[in-house]
Amino acid sequence: MDFLTLGGLIVAFASVFLANWLGGGEVVLLLNLPSAIIVVVGSLGAALAQSSLHEAIAALRMLSWSLFPPVFDLSGNRRTLNQLAHKARRFSIIALENDVQSLNNEFAVRAMQMAVDGADPELLSDRLHDEAERIRDRRGSYISFLESIGGYAPTLGIMGSVLGLIQAMANLDSPEALGHGIAVAFVSTLYGQGFANLVIFPICRKLYRYADLELLNNQMFIDGIHGIAIGKHPQRLDLELSGYE
Repeated sequence: MDFLTLGGLIVAFASVFLANWLGGGEVVLLLNLPSAIIVVVGSLGAALAQSSLHEAIAALRMLSWSLFPPVFDLSGNRRTLNQLAHKARRFSIIALENDVQSLNNEFAVRAMQMAVDGADPELLSDRLHDEAERIRDRRGSYISFLESIGGYAPTLGIMGSVLGLIQAMANLDSPEALGHGIAVAFVSTLYGQGFANLVIFPICRKLYRYADLELLNNQMFIDGIHGIAIGKHPQRLDLELSGYE
C-alpha cells in the first residue's frame, strides 16, 4: 500500500480544517452532505456523459493504483534478462522454454514466448514497441477520464453554491437563518476546488508516473528479449539495459 498517497490526502484536508479552526470558523460548517453529492456525483456524471462505459470502468479500476501501485522492478528485471541472456548464449534460445514464466510479467512472458517460438526478432521488436505505446495511450485515456472529473468539480461546486444561495434567499425574513444559509452555500465551492486540486489532480499526476514507468518497463523487456533473440553478448546487452534504470 502506498501510504504516501494516503498521508498526503490527510495532510491536505487537515490543512483546510486547521486553517478554518484558526480563523475562528466552525468545523461543522465544512461538513455538508448535499454539497458533497453535487460535487462528487455531479462531476462523475458529467465525466460519464463524455466517455464510454468501458473507459469509465477501466479508469475507476486504475484509480486503485494510487493506493496499491503496480511494482515495476527495473533492476530485478534487468538481472533476470541478463541471466536468460547467459543461458541462451550457452545453449540456445530454445533452452529458455521453461524459464519464460520466471519473467513474472504478462507482457514480457508473451514477448519471450514469441521469441522462443521463432518469431523474427526485428518484426517482434517493432510489433511489441507499438503495442507498448498503445498500452500507454490507453492508460493515458483512462487517466484523462479521471482528470475530467476534476475539471468539472469546480464548476459543479459553483452550481452548488448558487443552489444554496437560492435556498438561503428564501429566508430573507430571518437574518440569522439567511447568514447561516449563505455560509453553508459557499461550502460547495470549497468542495469543488478541494476535490479537484487536493484529490483528483494529484492522484492523476501519480497515475501518469506509473503509466510512464510501465512503458519503460515494457520497453526494457522488449529490448532485452530482442537482444537475446539475436544472440547479443550478455555483457553488452546488460550495459544497454542499464540506461533504463
